[in-house]
Amino acid sequence: MSPPKLLKITKQLAISIDIPNSIQRGEILAIPVVVHNNLDKDITVKITLHNTEQKFQFAEISNDVNSENRQIELYRRKKLNVEKLSQASLSFMITPTKIGSTEIKVVATYSNLQDTLTKILNVKGEGETEYYSKAILIDLRTKPTFSGNITIGIPKNIVEDSDKIEISTVSDLLGPLLINMNHLIRLPTACGEQNLIHFVPDLILLNYLRSIGQKTPTIEMEATKLLEIGYQQQLSYKNLDGSFSIFGKNDEVGSVWITSYTILSLMQAKSYIYVDELIIAKGLEWLAQRQVPNGSFTEVGPIIHRDVQTSSDALTAFTLIVFLENRRISSQYTNLIMKGLDYVALNMNDDQGIYTIALAAYVLQISNHALRREALTELELKAKTKNNMQWWEKDVPANETRNPWNYLPKTMDIEITSYALLAYLESDLIDEAIPVVNWLVNQGNNLGGFTSTQDTRMALMALSRLVLRLSVETNMQITYQYRQQDSNKFSINKNTAIIVQEAKLRNDARVINITAEGKGIALVKVNYQYNMNVTGPWPMFTLDPQIDKNSNEHHLQLSICTAFVSRNLSENSVSNMAVMEVNLPSGFTVDVDSLPSLEVSQNVQKVETKNDTTVVLYFHNVTIQEYCPTVSAFRTHKVAKQKPIAVTIYDYYDSSRRARVFYGSNKKTTLCDICEDEDCGDTCSLEPVSRPLNSSSVSYSAAITTTTVLITYVLY
Repeated sequence: MSPPKLLKITKQLAISIDIPNSIQRGEILAIPVVVHNNLDKDITVKITLHNTEQKFQFAEISNDVNSENRQIELYRRKKLNVEKLSQASLSFMITPTKIGSTEIKVVATYSNLQDTLTKILNVKGEGETEYYSKAILIDLRTKPTFSGNITIGIPKNIVEDSDKIEISTVSDLLGPLLINMNHLIRLPTACGEQNLIHFVPDLILLNYLRSIGQKTPTIEMEATKLLEIGYQQQLSYKNLDGSFSIFGKNDEVGSVWITSYTILSLMQAKSYIYVDELIIAKGLEWLAQRQVPNGSFTEVGPIIHRDVQTSSDALTAFTLIVFLENRRISSQYTNLIMKGLDYVALNMNDDQGIYTIALAAYVLQISNHALRREALTELELKAKTKNNMQWWEKDVPANETRNPWNYLPKTMDIEITSYALLAYLESDLIDEAIPVVNWLVNQGNNLGGFTSTQDTRMALMALSRLVLRLSVETNMQITYQYRQQDSNKFSINKNTAIIVQEAKLRNDARVINITAEGKGIALVKVNYQYNMNVTGPWPMFTLDPQIDKNSNEHHLQLSICTAFVSRNLSENSVSNMAVMEVNLPSGFTVDVDSLPSLEVSQNVQKVETKNDTTVVLYFHNVTIQEYCPTVSAFRTHKVAKQKPIAVTIYDYYDSSRRARVFYGSNKKTTLCDICEDEDCGDTCSLEPVSRPLNSSSVSYSAAITTTTVLITYVLY
């Protein structure tokens, strides 16, 4: 057989366009169109940018796009002379007017030749998006009907048209996990603990599907693939001594907490993927060597989660879970386990924090310890109850009670309540567990997860075990209504129990009345979001982004000074692990060559990027000592009238600690800064227009005519 031949096919007429990943509504984007003429003659090409969906306006110097009489053009056409066997370019300036996906469709024609190219531009609302969820657990196991309502709170000062409201229902509480296996939370996940959020939920799902006998080959294959990827990624955080660390080689020593969490996860994953037994053995041995004579474990690695790592009582209970996971391992480490359990039991008292009490209660249940009932009683005494809900929470210092973030789902409260639910289930307190579930499902996000990594892991584990214990078949009709004339239904049966059913609601919905009849259990959730373009309330960090003086139209250098605000805390003047997200102005892209210098700085432990337009900085913690990292970026797309963008910083394990500040350049970019040729008209300077950094190889030719089709709207 003769070897395959490579055929190179070249279009006689071809176009290319370059647009950014996203811009904000109301900004002006110059879209460069490059025309490639592969003919052996000069040609004049007609280039048309279509606006069929009417989601943007064509911007020009002579037309104020903010005027009351706005003109919407269905298309704009230009002509371009292109020499033979070469290329030339022109640009269209547009102003997106609607949030969401905007189609950018460009058509080039010459004679009987045509080339069409379509791309999608993501148009964001001004400000930052805030996400909220509220839920109701409908329990018709012992009664035939249900009635309730969900109230939505949306402030009056939100960004216009940025609000969205959706309602969903599912009978199987793990249903959302099926469609969002690898995207359960919105926070970044780039350390040794956070990486396991791509690993553990898949384990929970596979265990659950196996337990209920559900045959879903596609889902199982995807979950197993994610397990294998997560396993390999987690090995990058492994140290030579068998321990695992938070930021891999950036940490000098392994972490008892991260090693425990990792080894526990790897032991559970062995049922589905290959896991090197030596890694587990070395990890367990390293942990065993960390136990001190009184039976406790003390953290030797960096502190990023203070509630578990700074408390020997909590860390000991957490570490013992690993050794109790497997009977063979339990018999091998009998003395270690007994010493550790005795330490946990003897030190459990009213003076301990609720996180430690919940962890201890769970460990004493799974070990069948003699004091397990006393531990459960101690836990129940700390419970909060309201409206058929039960939960546990950390005490809020008196000088923080006015912090509005305290009234949103909190990472630690979810994690604590999940341990409590697991303790209930281990003690066969199924009916007592339902009020706990009522509270827990109301803390989830719209992706199927919760606020952070640890709370998502524990909540999904607790909910999966509850569902297995309930084992109830659902056949239910759910009606939701938010206006008298707007009434709709969801139907759930055994064939749809695991499917998440969704519907969009009108943006003016504020109270959704929900009724149900039938039998079984179902979760109804309302997810809503909106944008705010104001500084975040009750900042727990100082945050001061400043554009450096040596920045120019092509290069941005941004310094962001931050420190922890200790005056609002009664306990410590240091945060848990903190994450800073630095968004760049539209049209700018991260200078990746500058990132290594950030990673070797004293305070930053890791740096990553999102879509090349956001820099994410990880800190072991942030103290009251101010630190000022600098982020660099280059302009890669021409954007005028840029809107302010946000810098945020937050405590990864305490969602009530955060800050948000917007920044923008003092010198606003105008249309004259991004226009080309005839688009600039007589208004702009006659000086040469600056070109994008990557455009030196493009031959520019002037468009000679412009054609438009207009639709005029009068705004009142």
